[in-house]
Amino acid sequence: MSGTAIPAAVLLWLGWVNLVLTVFNLLPAAPLDGGRVVQALTWWRTGDQDRAERAAARAGQVLGVVLIGLGWIVVLRGALSGLWLAVIGFFVVIVAGAEHQRARLAPALRGMRAADAMTSPVETCQDWLTVQRCIDDVAARTRHSALALIDFEGRPSGLVHLPRLARIPAAQRETLRVRDVATPWARCTTCAPDDLLQDVFEKLSPGRALPILVTEGQNLAGVITADDISRIVRRQALRGTESR
Repeated sequence: MSGTAIPAAVLLWLGWVNLVLTVFNLLPAAPLDGGRVVQALTWWRTGDQDRAERAAARAGQVLGVVLIGLGWIVVLRGALSGLWLAVIGFFVVIVAGAEHQRARLAPALRGMRAADAMTSPVETCQDWLTVQRCIDDVAARTRHSALALIDFEGRPSGLVHLPRLARIPAAQRETLRVRDVATPWARCTTCAPDDLLQDVFEKLSPGRALPILVTEGQNLAGVITADDISRIVRRQALRGTESR
């Protein structure tokens, strides 16, 4: 083989790979670029941005399911390379599902401030209490699935999820402090009362999710839970029904 044959073969292989990736990226489904094209065309045709975003996200979910199915068919025929296709499909389903959820929430959250959605006053628990005392004195009577913690000076210090408390062995509950099993304040999702909810949700990451703690200075002003968001979405749906 000549000295130029190997580089030529590598360039040819890279060219085919880039071509395949380009074609795949142009498939009409979010989050791919082709999905953005579908979204733009639907928005242009209907004049409804939210509908366009939902359509592109649904197309992405369908594409992901198709890729997973094709991947398993390839695997069943003896080619393990089909696993990569299934993994890609799973990733597309997850991302498209998140985009569909965001598109569904956008109309209800648009223009709404955190103060308009939060529950206040907030049920809190002192972070120096033992897990058992937290369960007996606070968690047993709260209506939320998580509790905000405060330190000796009354400042918010973290968030503890009640299912996490329930999983702690009974033998450790009398000695373990609730702050030792809580999410530290630095890792909690926080915002100010005047922050727009839509902006807050767009900044959410997998490690920072609901509930959202609303703070005013060093004080805890309120909490936004999944129930609060569901209530807003239901209210928006009722308004949409009334306007028809």
